[in-house]
Amino acid sequence: MKAKFLVVLLLPFLLVGCSWFDSDEEEVREPATLTDIEAEVGLVRLWDVKIGKGASDKAIQLVPGFSGSRIFAAAADGTVKAFESGTGREIWRVNIEEFYDSEERRNAFTKSADTITGGVGVGQDLVLVGSSAGEVVAMNQSDGSLAWRARTTSEVLAPPQAFGQLVVAQSIDGKVAGFDALDGERKWLYSTSIPSLTLRGTCTPLLSDGVVAGFANGRVAVLDKERGLPVVDQRVAAAQGQSDLERLIDIDGLIARSDNMIYAASYQGNIAAIDLAQNGRVVWAKPASTVTGVTLGFGNVYMASADSEIFAFDANANGKENWKNEALLYRDVTAAVPVSSYLAVGDFKGYLHLLAQSDGRFVARTKVDGDGLRSPAVVDGSRIYIVGNSGRLSALELR
Repeated sequence: MKAKFLVVLLLPFLLVGCSWFDSDEEEVREPATLTDIEAEVGLVRLWDVKIGKGASDKAIQLVPGFSGSRIFAAAADGTVKAFESGTGREIWRVNIEEFYDSEERRNAFTKSADTITGGVGVGQDLVLVGSSAGEVVAMNQSDGSLAWRARTTSEVLAPPQAFGQLVVAQSIDGKVAGFDALDGERKWLYSTSIPSLTLRGTCTPLLSDGVVAGFANGRVAVLDKERGLPVVDQRVAAAQGQSDLERLIDIDGLIARSDNMIYAASYQGNIAAIDLAQNGRVVWAKPASTVTGVTLGFGNVYMASADSEIFAFDANANGKENWKNEALLYRDVTAAVPVSSYLAVGDFKGYLHLLAQSDGRFVARTKVDGDGLRSPAVVDGSRIYIVGNSGRLSALELR
């Protein structure tokens, strides 16, 4: 099994392409064998539906998005569908290649096996995805019709975000772009320098009163929504070691926010709490390594490490480790997402695990997708929605 840190993006000067490669020195790591658990809560599958073809690129993680009683999901083959969240009844379906003429399709999509690379974002009556053509594609939530397309500077591997009249997309070349939600006109572009060698992936921006983004250089920035100017620019991790691989410190996956506190974690670096009320001062930082990011719940910051250990750190002043679960070691787990009193974590064999937020013990487990799980779950109350590697969307409920 290949370690995630061997998936890299080569950027010698400008973004010119990406490369998957192997290392002769790669350590062979055997995934932990699952042991029987005593179920304390039921996980009932409500429905599951096929969206489309699964992604050929392992860096693509397509999460569904919510709006009211609808859930929107995308597949790498370009398919986007809307469903009733309670029943799974299909409302509409489109393929974003329909929004391109024949010449555009030949130029845009023949170089990649995957059409959609980032998504799904929702907001302002829009459904948002990033395409391998280097564009943000915005569809109307009502019927899936095209609202607008907007060019980005490179691939978008994280869901574009919408809030108010602003749509934000982060691309793999270290840039964040802000677009007008009405017509897709670009309002601003923020750029930061990134190393020549990075993990293939990006942070998912947070968008509320400001835009919070993490970058491959180990820094977190808070941007003004109107002009894209940095209000805060703080280092979470500093590169260590001699080789480029040893110096990888990307902030990928999820960033969490609670009021004025931002929580972020890097690969081969730190997990840190940043106080916006104190001009971005780092309140605490602990050594950590993750490619999936962090979430919040029960006063804890949860992190799935690069080795698939699940951690709970005290979110308050000291960041003390409250508990750790090592039973999923090397199983390439997803981000740990809070649901009710639990955490939902997927793994490379397609199992969805529930852990108690209080102490990290297993309380439930079920097989969701035979091709595995890479994308984090999304949660609505006691319901869990997750897209498997096969391109199926599953809805489960705690009972």
